[in-house]
Amino acid sequence: MHIYGDYLHDKSNSHRNTTMALQNLSIWLLAIALILHTILQRSRYAIAEVWLPAYEKVKPDWRSVLFDTGLVLEIIPVFIFAFVTAFAGWQWSVLGMILPAVGLTHPLLDHLFLSWKARQLRPGTLTGLFLLFPLSIWVYYLGYTWQLLSLQAVLISGAIGLAISVWLLWETIQASQSQIS
Repeated sequence: MHIYGDYLHDKSNSHRNTTMALQNLSIWLLAIALILHTILQRSRYAIAEVWLPAYEKVKPDWRSVLFDTGLVLEIIPVFIFAFVTAFAGWQWSVLGMILPAVGLTHPLLDHLFLSWKARQLRPGTLTGLFLLFPLSIWVYYLGYTWQLLSLQAVLISGAIGLAISVWLLWETIQASQSQIS
């Protein structure tokens, strides 16, 4: 009887370890997706949407994308944000869930809204909508399914994520207006 009890205990621990690995994987995949989205969106040549006709006109030099100092300096805060929130993950869910909140709101506000307004796709729209958005939904789904998130954590992190996305939208609008004038 004792051996069977140990077997059930080991099986329960194995399931718990698998669940934790999947939860952590979901956060880290989202962090990597945000970094990739940012690099592709911010590169001078908008290589995120390589299948767009404009790409054929540019013919980018990949070295200039990889060694662009301005690009690297612009992306450092995103790296820090992604790693800090991914490390916080499920243990400090108020901080960790800011990442999927941004992953849900940023593609909708900064990319879909502005693409609709300009009547053309902006760089980063496709990676935002087809990479960040679904991964963020998956993270929230895991948190809800495994009861890892309190309503308070979701509301606080969601409000912070929305504020970050609104700020990014405002910055984008300000930058586009300054280029026009």
